[in-house]
Amino acid sequence: MSKIPIKTLAYAGAPERLHNDAVDILKLKYGLEAEISSDRPRILYFLTGGSEAEATRLLEQKRFQLLVASGKTNALASAMEVKAYSKQHGFRNVLLCLDDDADKQLLEKYISVFSALDRLQGKRLGLIGEVSAWLVASSIDADILKDKLDIELVMIPWKDAGDYRKFGAGKDFMECYHAGRQYNIEDAGRVNSMLKKVIEDHDLDAITVECFSLVQENSVTACLGLSFLNDLGIPAGCEGDLCSITALMIAKELTGKLPWMANVVGINANEVLFAHCTAPTSMLSEYHVNTHFETGKGTAVHGRIKARDVSVFRLNNTLDKVFHAHGEVVDGIYEKNACRTQLHVEFDEDIIRELKNDPLGNHHLVLPGNHMEVLYILANILGH
Repeated sequence: MSKIPIKTLAYAGAPERLHNDAVDILKLKYGLEAEISSDRPRILYFLTGGSEAEATRLLEQKRFQLLVASGKTNALASAMEVKAYSKQHGFRNVLLCLDDDADKQLLEKYISVFSALDRLQGKRLGLIGEVSAWLVASSIDADILKDKLDIELVMIPWKDAGDYRKFGAGKDFMECYHAGRQYNIEDAGRVNSMLKKVIEDHDLDAITVECFSLVQENSVTACLGLSFLNDLGIPAGCEGDLCSITALMIAKELTGKLPWMANVVGINANEVLFAHCTAPTSMLSEYHVNTHFETGKGTAVHGRIKARDVSVFRLNNTLDKVFHAHGEVVDGIYEKNACRTQLHVEFDEDIIRELKNDPLGNHHLVLPGNHMEVLYILANILGH
């Protein structure tokens, strides 16, 4: 875990020992590896009263920070004054009191999310082709990716990706998808090998592919190839959707798992139908190969998600809003006029209203289980 930059705050003239002891206490009591820094600290640690003015000089408009204090030596009083000042002037932060057990646990979770985001620094994200034309809300400016998460966007034209027909299909890929004679998965395997070579050649940590041009020109899809990459632990998304692939990368660091990227294809009073033609097979209780829904060509993953409950989330294209919701998986009728892998999820009414009235886009990320606490913290940090 990387060290978190922290600034200890006390009255003017306070002994240096007071500051050093505070960092040692954080490590001993809370396992927090911190380094004292006046350069963009993520945590402002109030040790005494009389520290308000210095704290206000360290607040940042575009960066989330934690205000941490105990109830001793007027530290909490000082932090509360700064919290009020923050609200008046539009600074984003959360105040945690170290005398409260719940806040202690919350501090540990914030540190965990900070560390997860730090692990994204320097990662390289490849986009083969362009963001698909219909994803009008799902393109992220390269400068925003760099500024917010320190992820480098690598643009790779299709002409530089190579000819998939010159690649062989890997044995491990062919063994993963049992298609019999009905579907020719060898071309899908060649696409997977091509994508692996692009990842290797460009030193990529994640990839998203403008895949419809591939199926339109060659009648072959990337659905199985992307599924296989995700099973290998490499975040891989389709349609060139930069919001979704960024969320995939974040989810991997937050939870150690890669979610399912899916369309919202139906909403009623309390239920949402998600569907897509690719999914990591590790998330499926059963699956088989089918054709790609929209084109009827190539191959797709037709499976059943193994989950009783799921966490669903989505980023906006400026990376300062996060939709997140927890729902129960329910039985539903298979929709023939939708992508092959489908999931019915029941949500509270307020979530349904938000999805309909204030969506951040179409594609959402689906994680089995309840990850709402870390997603809530992520939303706070990014700016929701």
